[in-house]
Amino acid sequence: MAYSLLDTNSSFGRRPIGIHSVLLLAAWIVGGVPDRLPGQDAAPNPVNSGEIDRFIEAGWRESKNNGNSICDDAEFVRRLYLDLVGRVPSLVERESFLADDSIHKREQLIDQLLASAEHAKHLAEVYDAILIGRTSREELSKRTEAGWVEYLEESVRENKRWDRVAEEILLARSEEKLGANWYLYARKEKPEAIAEAVSKDFFGVRIDCAQCHDHPLSSEILQKHYWGLVAFFNRTKNVGPHKKPMLSESAIGGFSEFSNVEGESFPNELVFLGDRRVEEPRPAKDAKPEDSPDLYVSIDKEEYRIPKFSRRQAFIEKVLHDHPLLSKSMVNRMWGWMMGRGLVHPVDAIDSYHPASHPELLDWLSQDFAKSGYDVRRLIKGLAMSRTYQLESSTSSAADPKWFTYSIPKPLTAEMFQRSLLTVLEPKEEKKWNNRQHRTDFAKRFPDVLAEESMSNVNQSLMLTNGDWLNHLLLPDNSKWTERLISETSMSDESLLREVFLRALGREPDHEEVARLQSFLVERRDRRTRAILDLVWAVVTSAEFRFNH
Repeated sequence: MAYSLLDTNSSFGRRPIGIHSVLLLAAWIVGGVPDRLPGQDAAPNPVNSGEIDRFIEAGWRESKNNGNSICDDAEFVRRLYLDLVGRVPSLVERESFLADDSIHKREQLIDQLLASAEHAKHLAEVYDAILIGRTSREELSKRTEAGWVEYLEESVRENKRWDRVAEEILLARSEEKLGANWYLYARKEKPEAIAEAVSKDFFGVRIDCAQCHDHPLSSEILQKHYWGLVAFFNRTKNVGPHKKPMLSESAIGGFSEFSNVEGESFPNELVFLGDRRVEEPRPAKDAKPEDSPDLYVSIDKEEYRIPKFSRRQAFIEKVLHDHPLLSKSMVNRMWGWMMGRGLVHPVDAIDSYHPASHPELLDWLSQDFAKSGYDVRRLIKGLAMSRTYQLESSTSSAADPKWFTYSIPKPLTAEMFQRSLLTVLEPKEEKKWNNRQHRTDFAKRFPDVLAEESMSNVNQSLMLTNGDWLNHLLLPDNSKWTERLISETSMSDESLLREVFLRALGREPDHEEVARLQSFLVERRDRRTRAILDLVWAVVTSAEFRFNH
């Protein structure tokens, strides 16, 4: 449990360990959590979650820290629903899980959620925020119409290999799944913007600082890597309207030089991190013109061209394929998503200036991920099954979070916060309260995916206190739940408080909360409807609700 609703400065409180946790801990001591249930199929060669825990516990010993106990089922079910499907569990889902007495129920729930349509939608939103970022409502509409969101959902639903997703996005030559082309199309023929995005999103490295000189802090990131990555994409041209995004590629051009701060000039070669390079001869004086058919596989469809030598194709074959940073960056990002921070922090700064907290673990997970066929679902399951993921969130020490001695509280992203509010409040007309306008309004104000730090701001406060969306949705005319709370006049104050806390926060109110909030309701007996709405508002806008812990 992360916070007391009545005391946002209090430390994380501890809960007693249930019998399930005792049995689960015993399984780890004997030899790790079982990879599959008896008679149940599982992904081949599942991630050894016990190995993850051994690396983490070695870090505890090194840093002279002690890790928390395993969280109870109530804490686990809320955490898992938020991470895997992007919302809090409903009261029925919570109670069903708590009533299950199977020792394997945590793994069963993980499998169930990973296979759900909600997971595909949620993880696609995470990918979209990472790969495209927060944009205007108009831009969201464009990429939705282009099929980008549908492509991401389908990729998650099919559990498509991550290296294949990267290839399809960066080659951007699909005529059947045009949505895959949007990543490059959205950068509007700006090769520098493409290069900076590709390096960060697929290799976990920020190369912006190497535009004018070699990186001042990370000696392995050179200026030639920045301009080499630019060169791989500087023959690309957008073709067609946003609803049918295509990217043509010229067979010639794109040869230039770059200069450093001392004024020295160098030829721009096709090379990237790790000195992976592609040789391409400079054109002779009698080179063929750009529109020569001899240079192209295809040269029709309204200026759409596929060259016989494609720089984008060469990038995928010679640089992207089997690059160690492709797997390492995805593992680090998914670790950060599930655990609250990356093994390298920030997650897109995998360089010598930002060493990993557990380098051996990161290397082991990265190699395992690549050997598995870049299986994202398998990776997420392995992380969720680990003891490290299932630790209590309470902390009474000053342990550095990089040691992962407790479950690090994570602010809900905009989409998670909105979807959780919808789950709790049960709108009578779902589409009226959940559309592109509302999603972009939340995205402008609330935490981004894997933000380096979480800071509340005035815009958030104004939206929650004065914004029409939440204030109107709370009304019994719009919310099935608040209508029931208000109409059931025979319900005692204590029962009402219990339902509000269980439904929104996934826990019972403590004695102090019951006493103080009962007094609040009694004092407002003559305006009970308003008092109930104020109570619900206070709970769903509290720090406890807005964090995953």
